[in-house]
Amino acid sequence: MKFIKKNKKIILIAILSLLVLFGLISLKNYFSGESGPIYGNRLDGRKKLIISKETQKKVKDKIKESTTDVKIRIAGRIIYITATVKDEVSLEDAKKLGPSVLEEFQDSEKGYYDIQLFIKNNANSNQFPIIGYKHHAKTSFTWTKDRAGS
Repeated sequence: MKFIKKNKKIILIAILSLLVLFGLISLKNYFSGESGPIYGNRLDGRKKLIISKETQKKVKDKIKESTTDVKIRIAGRIIYITATVKDEVSLEDAKKLGPSVLEEFQDSEKGYYDIQLFIKNNANSNQFPIIGYKHHAKTSFTWTKDRAGS
């Protein structure tokens, strides 16, 4: 209590300074005119390029001979495709699913969305899972390092 009584003026000035600082920050944010999405405009144009259920079905049908299960999820500008390949599918055959998947998308969709292809299998194989990633500005997939030697 002695400290507070001794330094009453300094404590009062510090509290008032903090209140003024918070008030100025609040006013700046209110009058700055920065309205709109918090994360910017990186999703502009997405409404023009919606991946239809029909396209998703075509992708699933295209790779169904090699797979037992395919799931597609779209988040922002990324299309996540998770495919479970049959046990007899080799690593090289699994990587061939990437170009097959790309054939089903229009050029405008491939130029806007990034595509991630996660391939796994149910066998106890040390080669899976593998992940292929296609950036919207690229034309082909880049794959994770092979695990064949692990």
